[in-house]
Amino acid sequence: MRVRHRHGRSPRGLGLVEFVIVLPVAIVFVLGIVQAGFIYMAKLQINHATFQAARLGSLHNADEGVMKTALMRSLSPFYQNNFETNDSVRLAKAKAETELDQILHPVKLERLNPSALSFDDFGVKDPKSGKTYIPNDNLEWRLDKPGATSQQRLRDANVLKIRVVYAYQLKVPLMMGVLKRVMCGGQSGVDAFGNVGALDAVYPGGVSDECLRYYLRDRMPIESFAVVEMQTRAER
Repeated sequence: MRVRHRHGRSPRGLGLVEFVIVLPVAIVFVLGIVQAGFIYMAKLQINHATFQAARLGSLHNADEGVMKTALMRSLSPFYQNNFETNDSVRLAKAKAETELDQILHPVKLERLNPSALSFDDFGVKDPKSGKTYIPNDNLEWRLDKPGATSQQRLRDANVLKIRVVYAYQLKVPLMMGVLKRVMCGGQSGVDAFGNVGALDAVYPGGVSDECLRYYLRDRMPIESFAVVEMQTRAER
């Protein structure tokens, strides 16, 4: 005779029910850990790329075009196929994919300092080029008092600070759907807390810019900052 639970239920059947309940949660949890590791590695690469962009910008008058080029060059590992043994082909394909991705999901590079207020206080007009620049030479001998508009000192105005936001594509299956649901609402998933349409999600003034720019386009924003001292004069 088969041994049954005293309430008439088979222990094997109870174990199967528990397994069915726990398995989806465990899968999502494990996939989430794997994706978190990928995001951490991506953050390190973006931090490095941001610093390289700021470093090159400090040598080229804080030119945003130069910094953007250096940034994308340092982000090329995201687009390289490591199974391609020919280095020239791999780099050429990565460059093409980088340019295509920038058309669809452009990276955001913003120069936070020196700001427009810094140029208002310390800007000098170059009669030859017609550009306005912030003096970078002989700082120890120049008058060092806060500017009336920016409340910065000249040394502070000669510090380059940039902000980069990269639209990172998640690599692990299901994670983008979970993240999109959490950040922007949606019509999928359980109805335990009430479904909210993506365009009706509760945000000040409507759907957030992050949802429209990133999450609803299957991307996740990763932000990075870099601060370096200017080695040339900042221009605008």
